Amino acid sequence: MVDRSAVSLRFCALIPAYNLASTISEVVCKTSKHLGEILVVDDGSQDDTARLAKESGAKVLRIAKNQGKGWALRCGFKHLLQKPWEGIITLDGDLQHDPVEIPNLIKEHDKSGSQIVIGSRMVQTERMPWIRYWTNRIGVYCISWAVGQPLTDTQSGFRLYRREVLETIPLWTTRYDTETEILLKAGLLGMQVTSIPIKTIYYEDEQNSSSFRPFPDTFLICMVFLKSLFWRRGWYLRNFVI
Repeated sequence: MVDRSAVSLRFCALIPAYNLASTISEVVCKTSKHLGEILVVDDGSQDDTARLAKESGAKVLRIAKNQGKGWALRCGFKHLLQKPWEGIITLDGDLQHDPVEIPNLIKEHDKSGSQIVIGSRMVQTERMPWIRYWTNRIGVYCISWAVGQPLTDTQSGFRLYRREVLETIPLWTTRYDTETEILLKAGLLGMQVTSIPIKTIYYEDEQNSSSFRPFPDTFLICMVFLKSLFWRRGWYLRNFVI
């Protein structure tokens, strides 16, 4: 039985999912203890992800063909912003983010007033696969410089976004580079980004492994960073922000 007094009606959850039938029900059930509405965007799954998410209490938005995590996020943002939520909390559907930590994101937001709060995994780096660790470290250094703020984890998908972030920033990317694109453009607009430590959870078995592709997805993230060098000269602000 969910304690409704502990459920936030200010924020909703967005969970992009692709072939996560083994974990999505548990993620939805745990998330429902903290947030009043959950949207699962099923990105062309070939298993029972959509059905199980719906049976667990989530609303489901289904994309017929797999388009990438970024596209799933963009579709979810557009759908959820039709309601007057104060913000959206994103988390993965593979149990690598523990929903019990959702209230900590909200507490940090309320304390700091940040437009974006990131759940940072870099406190327990010994549990992070080495390829993910080094791509993250390189990304953190470059993206922190571009954003103009010290960041500790730029690839974590466990985040709180205030609605003005998503209403203001136009997004062009469609895969794992979308979360980097948001950070870079938020920094250009002077939005505050803060982090809180979260547990690092990784699974070695194929069934629960991440769909992050180290080399092609890291390349896409690097390309977004390189494009941001032009945005820093004012091109982005002049052409894409009203």
